[in-house]
Amino acid sequence: MNILKRKIGEKSVVLSRELVDNKSLIADLWETERLIIRDANLLDVDSLQEIYIQSQSAEGWTRDHEVTTDYILNGVKQGNLPPNGMKEFYKIQLITLKDSARIVGFIEFYHGYPDKEVLYIATLLFCEDCRNNGYGQEVINKLCEQALELGFRQARLGVTLRNWSGLYFWTKLGFNTILKYHGDKVLAKDSFALLVLGKTL
Repeated sequence: MNILKRKIGEKSVVLSRELVDNKSLIADLWETERLIIRDANLLDVDSLQEIYIQSQSAEGWTRDHEVTTDYILNGVKQGNLPPNGMKEFYKIQLITLKDSARIVGFIEFYHGYPDKEVLYIATLLFCEDCRNNGYGQEVINKLCEQALELGFRQARLGVTLRNWSGLYFWTKLGFNTILKYHGDKVLAKDSFALLVLGKTL
């Protein structure tokens, strides 16, 4: 196996060349029973940004000040990356209905964070009128199926403690192992906390 090394400060990050060569990446285009999922491009930015802004109505999804006007554009152009991440391992994909081609949501994920056997799901969002229709379950089940076939052993994600619907959704899909806690130590009106949940594939 060829190895790609990149110097980051005083650290050397070793990355599998297989990932860079797309041998272990989720497909650019895939589908579920009712949905088509594909890589997003610059023409999709406005539609996806609107869905992203709508997410502010979901209580506890994130801190309001973290919702930015260029989030989707950054994702498409350079990737919303984890620490020491590389664009080659990141995907932002839009979700459309098969029967109408309407864009109803998007998903972001990173191959190999925090280690090479983990697929990290960063974001899954749908239009307000397309939530609670089982679309999310379809997407995640198929995504995890692909990830397992590609050799990933675990899927992870972060969900805030105030996001009750999100906690219910993810634990129902088997993300019921708490791997890490980030957040405030004292409970207050504006306290913020994030659980990193994992699922064995």
